[in-house]
Amino acid sequence: MTKRDAICDAALDLFAEQGIENTTIREIAARADASEGALYRHFDGKADLASWLHDRCATELRERLATATEDAPSPAAHLEALVRGLFAFYASRPASCTYLLSANEGGNDADPSAPVQYFAEALRAAPSGDGGPSATLRAGWILAMVQRTVRFLKAGTLDVVDRTAIDQTVAAALRLAGLEGTTSVTP
Repeated sequence: MTKRDAICDAALDLFAEQGIENTTIREIAARADASEGALYRHFDGKADLASWLHDRCATELRERLATATEDAPSPAAHLEALVRGLFAFYASRPASCTYLLSANEGGNDADPSAPVQYFAEALRAAPSGDGGPSATLRAGWILAMVQRTVRFLKAGTLDVVDRTAIDQTVAAALRLAGLEGTTSVTP
C-alpha cells in the first residue's frame, strides 16, 4: 500500500466515523502513519482530499448500481435492484457508503453522480400516479430509509435479521414509488 492509499483509507474511515468538519489533518496523518506534509504532497488540503474521496466513492457506487440494475426487466425490479445494490455496497464498503450517505459529505444532490439522482431517475421511469411528490423528493425519502436502516443494522438495534430489514426497506421503497404489487427481482 502506498502512503497516498494509506492517507485516503485513513481519511475515509475518519470522515465516515466523525464527519469531515470534525476530522483534522493531524488525525488523518496519525491514522495513516504519515506526516502531515505527506498529505499535503498528495492533496491541497482536507477539502481537496474530501472531494477526491467523494468522487472515488460515487464512481464506485455508480458502477456497482449500474451492474446491479442492468438486467432489471421493470421499473419495480430496477428500484429494488438499486435498494439492494446500495445495501450490498454498504456490506462490502461500509466506510464508503457511510461517507456518501452522510449529511456531512458536502456533496451536491443536484449533481448527476449523487446517489439520490440514481433513484430519482428510476422513479421518473416508473408510471406516475396522482402527480404526488417529485421523483427527487421520493428518491431522497428512499435514500433516507436505506441510510437509517444501515445505521440500525450497524448498531444492532433492530429486532429482525438483516435480510428481513432489507426486504422490509425494499417493500417500503416500492410502496413509496407506487410500484407495490408489481413484478420485482425477488418474489
